[in-house]
Amino acid sequence: MRFFVWPVGLMLVLAGLQGCATNPAGTTSSVLTPAMASTAAAAKGGYVLSADELDYDCKQLTGRMQVRILEIRDYNERTRSTAASRLLQSAVTGIIGGTDAGKDPKGAYVKDRAMLQAYNGQLAAKGCKSFKLDDDVRPKDVKITPVPSVAAPAGTGQKPKP
Repeated sequence: MRFFVWPVGLMLVLAGLQGCATNPAGTTSSVLTPAMASTAAAAKGGYVLSADELDYDCKQLTGRMQVRILEIRDYNERTRSTAASRLLQSAVTGIIGGTDAGKDPKGAYVKDRAMLQAYNGQLAAKGCKSFKLDDDVRPKDVKITPVPSVAAPAGTGQKPKP
């Protein structure tokens, strides 16, 4: 029993130190970086399109959405990491470095859904066919590529595009 408690205690101490290492005492950041703004927007259920994304045509928006839909389509069925494994990853990456990928799978999913919503709105605003997101993100065979099926809204002032 003693051998089990010691590593767990060490992991908890290391996780606490990781927070100290990433934010030195007395420093606060009042600057909102673009990544932080994007994360904040996603947390509120929104996504802010960048200037480049606003310039995408129908084909570019559709292609990016198809890829993202295929990436998140099986989110609910995939085995997710446990809280213990995310804690261990936080402790290890805080000490020796590494990637933050996978630490917050639900947050990543929420951000991806918000981006898809924004892209879908942009498709409609440009007079393009858009996606039925709720249907398209449901688990399906990976060979089934999502395609836009909602006709462009009337009154957009633009000719509908494929």
